[in-house]
Amino acid sequence: HEKPKGSRMRIPYTETIVQREIRENRKARSRRIDKDIDRYGRDILDSEELKEAFRQTHHLWSTVGEHTMRVAQSSLRICYALRKLRIKTDIPEVIIGSLCHDLGILGRYDKYDTERECLKEHPQASVKVARELVPDLSDKSADIIERHMWPAGRSLMPNSIESAIVSVADKHVAVKDLIKGSEIKNTGIKNKFNAGKEKVKSNIIYEDPRRQ
Repeated sequence: HEKPKGSRMRIPYTETIVQREIRENRKARSRRIDKDIDRYGRDILDSEELKEAFRQTHHLWSTVGEHTMRVAQSSLRICYALRKLRIKTDIPEVIIGSLCHDLGILGRYDKYDTERECLKEHPQASVKVARELVPDLSDKSADIIERHMWPAGRSLMPNSIESAIVSVADKHVAVKDLIKGSEIKNTGIKNKFNAGKEKVKSNIIYEDPRRQ
């Protein structure tokens, strides 16, 4: 029985051993990140401030809360990568600093007259919030929070590897916020075009390599 001329069929995707190992490693790393954040940042995670953060828009399409969690996760990925290079980092300090770094933005429209003022003032305001949530806040964690905006605003240059990690993660995630947007508010480039992307993918037809 000959196939009609021009007939095509989908080529089933088969996951290789290497691809499966990469996927499983990513899942294991994500579980480890969540466990570390929960272990060292539980008081902050349970705070009313962080709950409020998920209700306030940030970076156009995201929320302060989602941005905060993404920065914490990205910061830990950097820490884990550096550990493989035998470069030690203080993970508890990174978690506390990253979880608190933007809490001073909460209520921005009542606290700051302009975006420029918010840019300059929110790092120090975030330190104040952090001291309320973490009474024994260390100087290193305070520096992570206060210096995370460098080189923008009035932030000084990071003075520790942990401070540099959170500062870099913050810039990286700011771009990611525009792409991923908010899963809560269904915004962002990813959500905006997700339906259209799925439609395109469903219409992709692959040539059958066995066809002569």
